[in-house]
Amino acid sequence: MTVHVQGTSRRVLKADDGRQGAAGVADEPWFKPSGFLLDLVTNADTDAASLRRLAEAAAVALTQAIGVQIDCAVMLSTAQGAPIRAANNGRAAGLGYLEQDLDDGPMKQAAAADSPIVVDAAETTLQWQAYRRRFLDAGYGQVVAVPLRLDPGVIAALGFFAPPEVRFDPDAVNHATWFARVASQSLKVALEVRSVRSAGDNLKALLESRTSIDVACGVIMGRNRCSYADAFGLLAGASSQRNKQVREVAEGFLKNLPNGSPGTRFEL
Repeated sequence: MTVHVQGTSRRVLKADDGRQGAAGVADEPWFKPSGFLLDLVTNADTDAASLRRLAEAAAVALTQAIGVQIDCAVMLSTAQGAPIRAANNGRAAGLGYLEQDLDDGPMKQAAAADSPIVVDAAETTLQWQAYRRRFLDAGYGQVVAVPLRLDPGVIAALGFFAPPEVRFDPDAVNHATWFARVASQSLKVALEVRSVRSAGDNLKALLESRTSIDVACGVIMGRNRCSYADAFGLLAGASSQRNKQVREVAEGFLKNLPNGSPGTRFEL
């Protein structure tokens, strides 16, 4: 089953094949994570956009399960790039970026421990003291962070933020954990789809670049009655003299032809 997040559907998400009601919503069966996916690809052109849609869906899910407004932030970190963060609103986003400023926080700890982390604003321990002060100032009373299980080398987690009068009981933590399992599968699909698209775009750019060079070489061969190697050598020499790539020299040469550059088109 695929759920479209756009428009933030108010549907209740439930787990473990049981039945559980939410305020104002009729009971309905919980979905098995293996057969349930969130649509994080449609109209999302970047990983950050997919994360934002995920945070919105997660906030709706926990809000419906608990019966009060729950906000959500999500973090994703890979060895190849800078961490990406998103949230369903500005308050939660600020706490997501606070983890980066502190180089620590419940989401990072949950991802490292591969288990839920609950942080209460009323705690007196020194751990995350600055973090607790900030989420209390933001109007939250408790945070639960749950890991997202993606590919090796990818660190990700969801952080759910409750208002001061609400505490995450074991059922709520279990629900957040279940949703994270759904989100892990959905986010893996979104990242893989985007990776394939990126590879296709790169291949198309490479083919277009190669074609510009080949077409320019063909024109030079026709004019000078020379071989492809000789024609390419002329382009390479001009590239070195002008401190430009061979592709740029070829494209410039083609644009200066009397009838303009020949058109090229690829369908991948």
